[in-house]
Amino acid sequence: MLITNIPGISSCLRAAVFGALVVAAPVGAADSPANGAGGIQPAAIYQKTCSACHGEKGDGRSFARTALSVPPRDFTADEARRDLTRPYMITIVRDGRPHKPMVGRSSQLSQAQIEAVVDFIRAAFMPPEPGTPLARGRDLYRSTCASCHGDRGKGGAAQAGIPAAPSLSLASAGPSLTRERIVTGIAREKHGAAKVDFATKLTPTDMQAIADYIRSAFIDISRVP
Repeated sequence: MLITNIPGISSCLRAAVFGALVVAAPVGAADSPANGAGGIQPAAIYQKTCSACHGEKGDGRSFARTALSVPPRDFTADEARRDLTRPYMITIVRDGRPHKPMVGRSSQLSQAQIEAVVDFIRAAFMPPEPGTPLARGRDLYRSTCASCHGDRGKGGAAQAGIPAAPSLSLASAGPSLTRERIVTGIAREKHGAAKVDFATKLTPTDMQAIADYIRSAFIDISRVP
């Protein structure tokens, strides 16, 4: 991605952003650290390649945004799901956009990696289609779970004598965090340290919707049973 010479932006800031975004000698896709022992790791690809501009939460609120000639796309906005099709996103990540800060990544990422990171962005950040079970799960997660587990499922700090809630991300939870285990965890009596009885507050369909949203948004389900 490119950095413009914007008046008022210090040389230190431009240098810091430039160092975070541009690889002087592009690493071949086969040598990419995003290809771990478990195969392609799209979350790691996003963190290394995209988050400097688009932000860790995909909302474009990054440190670099003020140094770019065009604001980075907010993937969490409602119009993102409407305007950005999967084929279009794959093309843009691969080839870039002429005269825009977004440059192609084909020299750094393989086609499979590009498709994987696009699918990660669509699942993790873009709002689900209104009226779908995933949209219902997202709403329920935000109203029921996010206050403890965090809006990105990374867990939360201890509060008011209640121990910190665990992370729901794959890196922390491991491959055993199946749909059934999530539903069982939600339904168990006196859920977590907060001791909330969600079984009396949520229907089985609600709990399944939450579990499916967690797996879609926070977990690479290709690596989970």
